[in-house]
Amino acid sequence: MLPPKVDEHSAAPEGFVPRVLRGPFFGGRTVFTGGVLTDLFAARITGDDCNGLGITHGGVIATLADIFVVGFIAAQLPAHARLVTASLSVDYLGPSRGGDWLLGRIHAHRIGRRQCVASGEFRVGERTVALIKASCAILADSGTPQ
Repeated sequence: MLPPKVDEHSAAPEGFVPRVLRGPFFGGRTVFTGGVLTDLFAARITGDDCNGLGITHGGVIATLADIFVVGFIAAQLPAHARLVTASLSVDYLGPSRGGDWLLGRIHAHRIGRRQCVASGEFRVGERTVALIKASCAILADSGTPQ
């Protein structure tokens, strides 16, 4: 199933909830999540996200993928669970540019007691621009049963 379409001039995709990011990389940036399990993701690409070629820098895509996948997995776990990214893979299939809406969909393959794995895609319109896959380790001291 494809992520929902969004008008390139809209402020946010319909049915999505804004989330303000924290942290050193994208602190203060607003992204959007949707779906019953927060399996949908949207972010507007800005000119600051682009490299000298005018396309979105791969590091921006990878960082958004990490934020999206870990957030999705965390939503499937008890609130007290703590997890870290153990592996992140991004296959870049096409460019995105400033002003584009990057829309994503994620699917969990395994939500376990120690390890979680999910994969998905980022699209711009009808084009897939990246395939993403990540695994996360649940920290032993998070209070979850081992």
